[in-house]
Amino acid sequence: MITPSLLAFLLFIVIANYLFTRWFIRYAKVRRITDYPTARSSHEVPTPKGGGVGFVWVTLLSYAVYLLVHGLYDMTGLPVLVLVLTTVSCLGWFDDKHDLSKRVRFGVQSMAAIAAIVFLGGLESIYVPLLGMTEPGLLGSIIAFFWITGTANIYNFMDGVDGIASVQAIGASVGWMIFAWIWEVPELFTVNLFLLAALSVFLTFNWAPAKIFMGDVGSLFLGFAFAIMPFLAAYESDGVDAGETIWLAGLLLWPFLFDGAYTIFRRLSKEENIFKAHRSHLYQRLNITGWSHSRISTLYLLFSLIGIGCALMFHFFSGWSQILLLVILLAASISFIPFVKRTELRQGIGER
Repeated sequence: MITPSLLAFLLFIVIANYLFTRWFIRYAKVRRITDYPTARSSHEVPTPKGGGVGFVWVTLLSYAVYLLVHGLYDMTGLPVLVLVLTTVSCLGWFDDKHDLSKRVRFGVQSMAAIAAIVFLGGLESIYVPLLGMTEPGLLGSIIAFFWITGTANIYNFMDGVDGIASVQAIGASVGWMIFAWIWEVPELFTVNLFLLAALSVFLTFNWAPAKIFMGDVGSLFLGFAFAIMPFLAAYESDGVDAGETIWLAGLLLWPFLFDGAYTIFRRLSKEENIFKAHRSHLYQRLNITGWSHSRISTLYLLFSLIGIGCALMFHFFSGWSQILLLVILLAASISFIPFVKRTELRQGIGER
């Protein structure tokens, strides 16, 4: 799937994102596009934010030109994909600069999710291990809507220490490239290859100690992009069904989805406002105990690689083997919770 044309695009992405991000760090300092530490922050010094605008624009521009060069604009869903991700990234950019209201943020996210479902397709059927494909009807579109918006917001919430959102995205893009190769879906492979190249460059600036944060412009873009991948895969290939690939999407994002979902349910059980800033994610609690940003991000990179392995096994397994795999993964994930608690107790820190 790697052609001279793709290599030229990759060279542009690497050079353009590197030069732009270096320039943007200086620009953000002058314009005071800065994340200042608060009691809820995981960093200690003011750091430029919004740096995700670099990998966002080079990825979207490169993919848009790629579609044009290869005559793929007759596939209506692909230009709509570019438009949806552009809209979401613009929302993140304005939120980084102006702290938009929750109503505005969710309103724009909702319209973007609906557009993706309408033009790429929703969940006309859903795969259930042992039962096979089921047809949920209208419920499928509702599930697809909350999957996209929920995944995007969890991804946004999880961007809290240097490098963590970047390594999760790198792991997910590698996973989707593998599946695109298995299914022989070149457009799916290409968009994830572009993401991988752009994020690898950004990580050199985002790794601890971070010179810049990706901000909402980057994390919302990535959350939406990876939430939409199963629908994109099904749109581009008649042999792929979104009702099956959404399982793979969940496994490729499992480290973020588990941490995010567990923290939300835990805060709800304590009657806390889940939309209020906090430091109670599992990775944040490790940071409070003294774990460095780089150590935490390395751990979540390992979790991401495990997610790729689980996604591949789920794809090739069937029936009870899939259920056993999911049970083992869930049990292993749950065992991470007491590990965090024991780490807190060793440091004399009460449960948050």
